[in-house]
Order: sequence, then structure tokens, then C-alpha cells
Amino acid sequence: MDSNSKYAVVDMETTGTDLRRDDRIIQFSVSFVQNGKISSTFSTYVNDGVAIPREITELTGIDQTTIKTAPSFDQLAPQIYQMLRGTVFVAHNVNFDFPFLNHHLERVGFPSLEIEAIDTVTLSQIFFPTLTSYRLSDLSAHFQIQHQHPHSSASDADATAQLLLRIAQRMQDLPNATLQSLLALDLKLPQQTHEFIKMGAKVHPKHDHLPAGLIELEGLVLKKHHLPAAAQHNRLAKFPLSKKQKERDFAGHLEWRASQSKMMNLIYRNFADGKQPARNLLIEAPTGSGKTLGYLVPLAFLSQSGTPVVISTATISLQEQLQTVVQEQLNQDLGFHLQSLVLKSKRHYLDLSRFATAVVADDSNHLSQFSKAQILVWLTETETGDLDELHIPHNAAILQQVNYQSEPQFTDSEFGDYDFWHWQMQRLQTTDIIIVNHHYLYQNATRLTSQLTGIPYLVVDEAHHLPEVAFAAQRQEWWLGAVKANVGRVRNDIFQTHEQNLTEIVQRNRNLSANLQRLVASLTQIEEQQQQLLQNLIQSLQVRFTQQANVIGVSAAKLNQFMRQQQVELKHQEQQARRLEQLLTTINQSLGQTDGQWLASEYETFLRFNEHVHQVLQGLAQMQLFLRSVAEQQSVDGFWLRYGADHDPNNMRLELARFDTSTRLHKQIYQYFKPIIFTGAVLFTSKKSQYIYDQLDLRRNNTRMKRLAADFDYQKQVQLMIAENTPMPAVVENEEYVAFVANSIQKIYHAQPVPTLVLFNSLELIQAVYAKLHDQAGIGMVLAAGISGSQSKIIRRSEGKKAPIILGANGFWEGVDFPPNYLKSIIIPRIPFAAPDSPLMRARAHYLKQQNKNPFTSYSLPHAIIEMKQGIGRLLRRSDDHGIITILDNRILTKRYGKQILTALEENLTAKTGSITEIQQQQKEFLLKYNQRK
Repeated sequence: MDSNSKYAVVDMETTGTDLRRDDRIIQFSVSFVQNGKISSTFSTYVNDGVAIPREITELTGIDQTTIKTAPSFDQLAPQIYQMLRGTVFVAHNVNFDFPFLNHHLERVGFPSLEIEAIDTVTLSQIFFPTLTSYRLSDLSAHFQIQHQHPHSSASDADATAQLLLRIAQRMQDLPNATLQSLLALDLKLPQQTHEFIKMGAKVHPKHDHLPAGLIELEGLVLKKHHLPAAAQHNRLAKFPLSKKQKERDFAGHLEWRASQSKMMNLIYRNFADGKQPARNLLIEAPTGSGKTLGYLVPLAFLSQSGTPVVISTATISLQEQLQTVVQEQLNQDLGFHLQSLVLKSKRHYLDLSRFATAVVADDSNHLSQFSKAQILVWLTETETGDLDELHIPHNAAILQQVNYQSEPQFTDSEFGDYDFWHWQMQRLQTTDIIIVNHHYLYQNATRLTSQLTGIPYLVVDEAHHLPEVAFAAQRQEWWLGAVKANVGRVRNDIFQTHEQNLTEIVQRNRNLSANLQRLVASLTQIEEQQQQLLQNLIQSLQVRFTQQANVIGVSAAKLNQFMRQQQVELKHQEQQARRLEQLLTTINQSLGQTDGQWLASEYETFLRFNEHVHQVLQGLAQMQLFLRSVAEQQSVDGFWLRYGADHDPNNMRLELARFDTSTRLHKQIYQYFKPIIFTGAVLFTSKKSQYIYDQLDLRRNNTRMKRLAADFDYQKQVQLMIAENTPMPAVVENEEYVAFVANSIQKIYHAQPVPTLVLFNSLELIQAVYAKLHDQAGIGMVLAAGISGSQSKIIRRSEGKKAPIILGANGFWEGVDFPPNYLKSIIIPRIPFAAPDSPLMRARAHYLKQQNKNPFTSYSLPHAIIEMKQGIGRLLRRSDDHGIITILDNRILTKRYGKQILTALEENLTAKTGSITEIQQQQKEFLLKYNQRK
């Protein structure tokens, strides 16, 4: 492989991917690339006399008629073999295409092609590390490559050839130092892909200086940091209060929405009107009301005085979306000049000192080495060091090697101002809008506001999630197996046989070696004592495990009895923890005194060993903290034990919860900000309900509540139907109830097959219904949470399908947005009440009763109403959306609380009732009528 090589970029359509089933090629295409351009192409259909499966025809458009007159593969093989000899084989997933083609060449009597082969998927992942998808269609869209017919091999081969040229150009644009660092990782890549990178480095133009905008520090090439220039004056100096003023000032950039305008004015007047003190604002802004700009625009005017704005939202992905709105709509479209910053906890950022050590140490983990290559390229692009930009799985081992840890490091960062966390703190000083998530806000409000000028504004978006964060922060957990698991990791660091271990590294230092042996002895004692404690704990709790549940309530009295009986052993564990900490300090001091003699790979082993010992100490501290909370149980409202099917104590977790969040949010957050703006698409269950005030720790006398009208015509766009005769939802799923739900979904779907979302509050019920629906005749693709992959994968798999059925739970109620005008039917099998017999709900109910509150009306009912409103909100996202909502739970008709639920769902939405047969007919009529009206 050299600069003059000819690349044969191949794509094939096949009847399947399994050679054992004798799957065949039905289309073969190749685009030849040489000297930086596509030189020629070849494409042909193939007819080997085999049937083309229906799903392949749906995917590719190729059917029996298409290939009717095409030659067979044995007729084409001589031409294909001759064309590809002497080339470099290229494919998007080469480990499929290359062996598949060679198999069929051998089948018809030709030898395998003994040529080099490279993979564009892998190369794209390395050289474009921040992309969210590496499917060919998504890469083509990103690079604006003309890709007219995805899953036609001719179009795919051409797109892959253009992608190869983009990759080659990206390699040339990178500094040579980065390419050399990539090669030093000795990556294990498909076929000869690594040789392609070597060739790229070999022909790379050598320069004495780095490209503009880059800097080399400690062997790493980074993007230069630049503090943003001082903010320019915004285009608009005076807030436009009237409709006429808004239409004039925002002409061509912001569509008039009455609800959005009311929200803007409400917020601006609340803070700008000096006649009366500002109050907290509680604003429900339904989907389609333009909520984000509804609070950003008035705050953009208010912040011109120099007061920063903090916006908190529920998730990291929503943080990114908010920053996009600030940059693209608020600044570019509306003419503001506000600096924004997404801020997360330290563990999300790359620690350059740790990465510099990790990059020169081969940890024998191919995935980690691959991620290091991605990070090396990413460092030439990133301004933040935010590891989320790379989309590396959160459980990937590499993240724990290179992100910021709470434990102290041997030395301060040698990267100075280029240390990413330090840089984030510097940027904070010049930022107008700081975008955080609720968890970060709860944990860091004091520290954050101390670094800002004056008392900042605060918007809590997706406000109904903030109480969950406060509740989670007060929950405590003791993983019973933490000590054993981490002792095992430390032993692996010290004695592992597959690579150099700590014993071998320090053997030439007698003092270090002796202290290491003492530490091992201490660990052994700790582990033995811990295992005995766990056995005694399980015996004391007298737990009766069942197969039907994985959580069981625990008696506080029995926990206290255990503590009294084990006082001596627990005290001994504390002493052993102090002994272990002292030994680790002694070892680290010795390592620091002999710092110059260690190799980088040895230094990496020291770091890993330190982290694992700290995790042992954390496990012991977690146990002691948990048990102290038990002793102080007047502030604890519930205990429960979570266990696995094997009933192994090392896989169990003891949990405790405190439900009293009164004044908690005020102390942790509210006191550091101006009166706060709380907003979300769903906040209220009724105008008189106290639920949201209790949840958010608010008082009615200093809070103004506003529910904005939706910009949808629910009477025209939505049909709500409720089944009249339904069985009572079972506490434990039974065959009769499962059959009713599955049959109802099937009948409603058959009436008018459309993209359908079924919202459950039980994964057990999803699994049972999926088993009945899957592979049923006349039903399209069925995808299910907990079965068909992650939420994002399910959404991707449903894209482009004519009428899939998605069985969703948890995040599908509110955390997912479908493409506009796509979803047409939502089915809710039962009102999403939390399971009343769960240990958590029992504990919550007990707490509420102690507060003289009815657990059902003060928590279960309003919580279920909000869930239902969120779920129904998946249907209408734009003014041209329409669809059907079906509820298969007649308690909404027969119970007193049913009217409250219906009123809360949408005041101008009229429900129709009937049998499943009548619902079928109404659905068909509504969809046909709506389509005719359009």
C-alpha cells in the first residue's frame, strides 16, 4: 500500500449475512479511487436463482423482477476477480464484505483475493470521533455526500469512495505529531486498516511548525484556548412588550406565538417592574408553545446589566440542545451576543495529566487503545475537553483512566491553563448564560454562584425532575460486595500474570516491597472480616427471598440489632481501614521520593493501584456511613434490600430513603439566586393541587403560577378513546390480563396500521405482551424496551418503517421525540400508578400518613396524572401533527378520581368511550377523515 495504490471500494447487496445459510450476492458494485479521485465504476445485479427475502426487498428495493435477466455469480466471477487483483479492497465494514466475496469466489472455483483491505467504518470512528453515528447514510448526510439510493450497492460504493477521500484529507490536515502518536498505540484494526494510517503518515507533509490554532504540550497536540472577546452590544436595547413590537423586532426570525409572548412578558415584567418585588414564577408551557425562547429572550435583555443567567435542565443531552438554541436562535437569528457555557461535574472532562500517562501505557485493552486514538484526534478539535463529545459508553474502562477523579494525584497538572477543568472555571468569569443539569445544580449551587458576579437569575427547566434529584441526593446505598470486588482489583494490580504487576515493578526497592506485603496482609484481614459481617447481616435481617421480586423491605429494628451485636467487629473494620490508608500513604511517599526512576507504564500501574485501594476505603466508609444513618433513623423513612437471582450477598445493595425535602431545595439552591423561574411542559395536575408546590419546596404567597394555553387544536388534531369494558389491571401479570392487552393492541392496530407507541409502567408486562405480538401476521415491526435495545436504538430502528409498534416504558413517557408528523397512535394499557406494594411506595405512604396526608391523593394520583400528560405529549409536537390516544383502563370512567385525570389531561379534549370494536371503527374514521381534510 503506497501513495500510488489503486483502491477498489466495494459494496454488495445480499440475501442475508449468514454464509452457513448459503446467503448470496444479488448486487455487486465497485468504485475505483486513485490519486485522490474516483477514476471509474462498475455495477451489476446478480441472479443465482435464489429467492430474495421480503425484508431484503423492503430494504434494498431489489426483487425477483429486478434480477430476472442478470448474470449469475459464476458468470461474473472472472471479471470481478480480474478487476480487483492488485488493488486495495475497501468497504464500509470490511470484515463482512471481504470474506463474503472471497467465499463466493472460492465457491465458483476462484482463489481468495490475497490483497490488502481496509475498513472505512473504523477510519471514520478514529478521524471523525465526535459523530453520533457511523452508518453510511448518516456519514453521507454529515459530509453532504450525494447518496441518492441508500442500500443500492452502486450508490453505497460511490458514497464510500467519497468518504475514503474525506478520511484521507482529514489525515493530511492533522499534525504529523498526532499521526505518530496514533501509530505508537499499535492499534488492532480490521485487516490492513492500520497500514493505511501508516501510509498516510508516511506521505504526510512534514512541517517544522504546527498548523495555526494548535499547540503542543507534554507530547499532546491541543487546540489553542482563546477567551471570548468582550460582549458586543446586542441589536435590541429595549424589550418589545407588544405584539407589534415583537413582530417588528423579530421579523423573519421568530414566528408569533401568543403563549410564547405571554411567557416573555411575564418574565420580563416580574424582574424589570420596580414597583413590587419579584416573585418565583411557576410556568407550565405546553409542547409547541416555544418555551425555551420564551424564557431566553427576556433574560437576554435582563442580563445586559451584567447579571449572569443560570439555566438548569434535566439531562446532559438537553444541556447540549439548550446551548444550540442560544447560539443559533438567540444569537445568530435574533441578534444577541451572549456567551454560553455548558457546565457538568468534573468526571465528564478529560484530565490531560492522566491521559498523557495513559496514552503511552499499553493496557492490553483493544477498546481502550482505540478510544485513546479517538481522543488524540479530538484534542485537535475540542475547546472544552468534555468527554461526552466523544459518545464513548459511560461504562467504558478508558473513561476511568482519563477523566478527573476525586482522589489526589501525585503532582499538579503540568498543563497549566490548558487543564480543561481550570479552563472551564476561567470561562465562567466571562459567560452570560451557564447551562447546568439539575444534579450539578443541587450539588454545586454554592460553589457556582460564588464565582459569578452579583446574584444570578435561575431558570429551572423540566422543573418536575428537580424533586427527584433532591430525593436521590438524600438516598443512601451500601453495596455489600464493594469491598470484596475492589480488593480483587487491588490484588490483580499486585499479582496479575498477563502483564507486568506491581510486585515485579517494586521488587528492586526493598522498603516499597515490604510495605506492599503489609498492605496485602491488611487487605486479606479486611476481606475476611467483611465476608463474616455480611453473613451475620443476612442472618440478622431474616430475609425471605422470592423469585417474584428483587426488592424487599428491611426492618430498622433488625438493622439496629445487627449493629449492637457487631460493634466489636465494626470497630475493628474502622481500625483496619485506618491501617490500610496509612500503608497507602507510606507507599505513595516512597513512590514520590523515587519518582524519576519509573517508566510511564509503571506510573500508570501506580495510579490504577491507588484508585482501587481508594475504592476499597470508600466501600468501608460507605458501610460505616450507612450504618450511622441507621442509628440516626429519625431522619430515615424507609429501608430495603435489592438482590439478584443468585441471592449472593456480594450482589446485594441496602438502600435507605428520606422523603422530607421541605426547605432542602431552598437551602441547597434557592437562597443563592434571584426569585426563580420554574417551567416545563407538564407541571400541574389541577389549579388547586398542592402537589407541585410540595415537590418543589415552594410557598404560594411568594410564587406566581401561570398555565399557558397550548397552540394545538385538540378537538381537530386528537381523538381520545377509552375502552369501557376492561379487566382490572393485575398486581402480578396474569395470562388473562396479558391476553386482553395484546389482543386490544392488535385489533386497534389492524383497524388502521400506523406508527404506534404503547406506554407501559411495567417491564414485566412489556415482555409478556411482546411475546404475544411478535411475529403475528399482519403486524409490522414490533420493538420493545428491555428487549430490542436501548431507547435510542429502538428509535433508530423504527425510522423509515411504515407502521412499527413500539412497546415503551420509563423514558418513553417523556424522554423521546419522534420525527414530526410520524407517530399517529398512543395506547396506554393502564393508568401509570406506582406499584403500591413496592418497598419504596410503602415507605413513602408511611411517611405521608405521618404528615397527616393521604398518600393516594397527595402523591400517587398527581404523579400518575403528570406521567399520563407527559406520555400523551409524545403525540403532538407541531401544529400539523395528529393522532389517536387510546386508554385501556376503565377506572378512568368508573372511579371518582377518573374525572380529575380526564380534566387534567386537556380541558378541551373530549373523550369517546366504547368497546374495542367501536374504538377500532372510530380510529379508522378519524384517520381517514383527517387525511382527507389535509
